[in-house]
Amino acid sequence: MFSRSTLLVGAALFLLMLLAGCPALQEEMRGNGAPQNKIIISNSQDNTTAPCVEKDCEDDLEDTISFEIAAREVKANEAGQVMILMYHDIGQPEGEWRRTPENFRRDLQNLYKEGFRPVSLNNYLEGKIDIPAGTSPVIITFDDGHQNQFNFLKDSSNNLLLDPDCAVGIMEAFSHQHPDFEPLATFYVYYPLPFRQKELIEDKFRFLIELGMEIGNHTYSHENLRHIPADKAVQELALHQAETEKYLPGYTVRTLALPYGAYPQQEEVLHKGLFQGISYQVDAVLLVGSNPSPSPFNNNFNPMRLPRIRASEMNTEGVGLYDRLAYFKDNPQERYISDGNPHTVTVPDNMIDQVNLEALGDRELAVYKSTS
Repeated sequence: MFSRSTLLVGAALFLLMLLAGCPALQEEMRGNGAPQNKIIISNSQDNTTAPCVEKDCEDDLEDTISFEIAAREVKANEAGQVMILMYHDIGQPEGEWRRTPENFRRDLQNLYKEGFRPVSLNNYLEGKIDIPAGTSPVIITFDDGHQNQFNFLKDSSNNLLLDPDCAVGIMEAFSHQHPDFEPLATFYVYYPLPFRQKELIEDKFRFLIELGMEIGNHTYSHENLRHIPADKAVQELALHQAETEKYLPGYTVRTLALPYGAYPQQEEVLHKGLFQGISYQVDAVLLVGSNPSPSPFNNNFNPMRLPRIRASEMNTEGVGLYDRLAYFKDNPQERYISDGNPHTVTVPDNMIDQVNLEALGDRELAVYKSTS
């Protein structure tokens, strides 16, 4: 076993080499702008590791070495790309904007098989991605709040039953079979009839929130924001927040999926606004899109322009869900791969220049030598 002093010297040299090739990181670590996070560096091919080069070198060395070995084995890359999937209808027949229940189940099974695990959109925005080492986050979204996304049936005694063929029912059942695949999704609804069963709106909203799912803004009446004046756009966004709070008092709608993918003429109205005493704030805007989104720790992360992948196999022009799964299978180094520790952000050394150090918060940055 190497001595602590030897490891620190080796790690310091490795960090200097990284800095020499990364001007942005040099700038971050200079003067008052230096990040306060510890940086854990894997400094050689023989699994020796030096913790906290920058400060606080009292951590347990053996635990750090074990962690670094594990991170390298799973090829952790928490600056990689994240899929945000866009669904609409779940029903019959299969269409460009509709998945059959059978195909939606197949989607979940294939995501699970390929190592993807759901995270909530709000947690993704905050960098709270707590999934097993070696797996990748996936964010599931549904637009329009159709009844086939969330449907209640009634039995002979008039008791409510969750429809096993609606999206929520399918996700619930799949999660029971695979407990490490949580039933998490964001539903972008509009009013006055989200999920189309008027007397059950509040019950459905509460059911979703208790599961850890989220309600998103899709404007109050599914308006094309590009075709209306700014004051009308503010009204649409504010009324959605107010109507949601009627069913979920105190609930803050944080994200917006643009109807038709259309930005308003004055984009500043998307950030926040006030209408007749009703205020709203938007932390993220989702596009129709066709590409994966950057990691929240990546320099390219822009929460006000997050692309989504169409979860379809029709007219996707090579950029649908299964096209992206095939691409990531051939290019695993480009996808976000978790290190299994929500308190660290781990990347190979060839990705360090893509890390936004300010986005780390109180997390540690862990860097290991890549094999490519």
